[in-house]
Amino acid sequence: MAYQDTWATCAKCGKQFVFRIEDQHRQAERGEEITPPELCPSCRTLSRAERRPRPRSEPRSRPAAAQKPKTPMVLGAGPHEGSVKWYDQEKGYGFIVHPSGEEIFFHCTGIAPGETPYFPDGTRVTYCVEQTEKGPQAVDVERMST
Repeated sequence: MAYQDTWATCAKCGKQFVFRIEDQHRQAERGEEITPPELCPSCRTLSRAERRPRPRSEPRSRPAAAQKPKTPMVLGAGPHEGSVKWYDQEKGYGFIVHPSGEEIFFHCTGIAPGETPYFPDGTRVTYCVEQTEKGPQAVDVERMST
């Protein structure tokens, strides 16, 4: 079937909106008759927000990790030890994983003088942390001697 964007009118607010090809295709995949929705996207969103949650007979339990977001650990200036999670030579940046599990961004400009900008995954490194406009960043990144 050939799908095509068509105009529809919202039954609630009266505004015209586009009944998109993607929505038509989804209806067809679900085996439904292809009909435009009665409400525009704005009114559908409002309609969902106005609905009250149904009372439950039992409270739903959630895993402990989902109940409280993990507060990121603040790393001091350093020096720190860690391992390279990944580094892309072409893009010139990557991430280091601290033993605590925290990840820290590092850019090729933060590689220590004399180091080659080649850091395979898992390379053990030392680094210091510098606060930048975009957040903490690893600087003076050096390979650890094995």
